[in-house]
This record gives sequence, structure tokens and C-alpha cells, in this order.
Amino acid sequence: MCETLNLGAGLVEPEAVVGGLLHRMWRLRTTHGSFAVKCLNPAIMQKPGVDHLYRLSEQVAARCVACGVPAIAALQNAAGDVIQELADAQVMVYPWVDGVMLGPGAAGTGHAQRLGAVLAQIHSLNLQIPGLTAHEWSHFHDEDWDILTYQASDPTLPWAYPIRAAMPRLLALTRAYESAGPALTQRMVVSHTDLDQKNVLWRNAQTPCLVDWEAAGLINPTMELVSVALYWAGLATGEPDEGVFAATIEGYVEAGGVVADNGLDAIHGFMGTWLGWLLFNMRRSLGESAGSDEEREVGIRETKATLAILLLMDKRSHVWARWVDAWR
Repeated sequence: MCETLNLGAGLVEPEAVVGGLLHRMWRLRTTHGSFAVKCLNPAIMQKPGVDHLYRLSEQVAARCVACGVPAIAALQNAAGDVIQELADAQVMVYPWVDGVMLGPGAAGTGHAQRLGAVLAQIHSLNLQIPGLTAHEWSHFHDEDWDILTYQASDPTLPWAYPIRAAMPRLLALTRAYESAGPALTQRMVVSHTDLDQKNVLWRNAQTPCLVDWEAAGLINPTMELVSVALYWAGLATGEPDEGVFAATIEGYVEAGGVVADNGLDAIHGFMGTWLGWLLFNMRRSLGESAGSDEEREVGIRETKATLAILLLMDKRSHVWARWVDAWR
């Protein structure tokens, strides 16, 4: 790998990097510098078309970097490929970024405002990526929930009872998400789509670096703005901070972004991201898309956390929608 990408000679054994919910990360120190090596999860990569989507997402990252967005894109080999095939693994390699990752709680208003401005910058590019097409608005079927809750009838599974108890609300959220689709899909841009705290490294208070572009694709701009505002206002740890939420949108609008869509539609659309993550982690905790007991434990932990977030979103969605609509 070092030879293929001209990384220089390794100086020490690669060091495991903590973090990442899907893949394993390592730091590689060589005579040419430091690099981040992402070892792609075999259980994910065996799904049809995933490697193609990852390559497209890195095209988005590379185009954004070329246009001045503070971001990192994967290194390419001589053939122009960003996925490197090793004897027993597929990896992606990035320049190492020395920066601070903020925790999942509410960020400072300065960080939030700066990130809102970067998001507006990305949206203004109106990127066109050959091969990247709008997917149909995802659908969640009642059968998906029924099958998983039936499989989870084992009372020793920590999330089995809470999921069953919340099922009427989850089905209602699913319908709200699907109803928002026709309006939100009228306006789409190519963007990162997953800008929570773990995917931004801060070189200093005003210099972010956007990483982990694997979810990059087409998204409604207001829906993405709402997701970023909620993430950085502390959604993952409880009730979001209204001031930080407003700072994100203020930074976005001051940088030329336009809040064009209904706030409640945008929040319902964002709920779809969490519904999908919930289903994925329910499956992972049952052994699907999981290559180890450790991954199953991650699935159990994420299922419980995601359910709590969805129930909070259900409870507070109309309040947050008013926060959004104040900027329209």
C-alpha cells in the first residue's frame, strides 16, 4: 500500500484510532508523513454497489476540496482508484489531519456559525457528479419492523421491550417521513449529508476540516441544514440548545444560503436518517452486517441511543420547526 500510493516507508507499526461506528481507523507514520487508513468493514462492502457509492462519494469530496471547501479526500493510486485492495482487506487512505473533534453535546455558537457558512459554501457549488443520481425517497415497510421485533423476542436483548413499546410512534414517524418526500425531493443538492461532530476536525476555532464523506450524495438543502443545526446544538445528548441552532442557520444565511423549505418537512425528512440508522443497528445487533461480537454490541448500544433520539424528535419537532421557519 505504501508503495502503491507513494506514502514512503513505514516508521512504526500502525496505531489504532478510537472512533468510527462502521469501519476501523489506523494512523500510519511514514518517511513522508502521517496518514489515516480506513479499513472498510467487510460486512458492509459485500453489499452490492457499495464500493461504487464509496468511489462516487470521494469524487464529491475531491471536487469540494478543489473548490476551496475545508475538507479531506482519499488518496488515489496510479489507476485513479481510492479503494486500495490488500491481501485481506480493502482500505482508503487520507492525509492525516491534526485537529480536535468536538463532543456530541452542544458546540459553541462560533463553531456552529462557521459550520453553517461552510455548508452554504458547499450548497452554492451546485456540483454535478456523473453517475450520482437521486435515489427514490426511501421507504420503510411495516414488515421490516414486524420481522425485526419478532426476531428480537428474546427478552435478554436490551432493546426488545422498548422497541415494541414504541412501535406505534415509530410507525407514525415513518409515515410522516414518507409524506415529506414529495416536497423535499423537488430541491436537491450534492453535499456531505452527515455533518455531525465526529465528521469535523477543528484545526482551530475558525478552521474546520470535513472528513468521512462516505455518505455524500444528493440531499434537500434545508433538510441537511436542519440536521447540522440539530447535531451541533446537542441533539445526541438531549434537548438541543436554541442559541446554537440559530447560530448554525445564521452562519448559513449570512454566507448566502437560503432556507427554502418548510421546517417540519425538513425535520420529518431528517427523521428518515434516524429511522434507517435504527433499523440498521437492530439488524447489526442480531448479527446482520456484523463481523464480530464487538460490532453486535455497538448495534445494541446504537439501537438504544437512536430510539431515544427519535422519541425526542417526535416530541419536539413542532417547536424546532418554528425555529427553522423563523429564517424563511
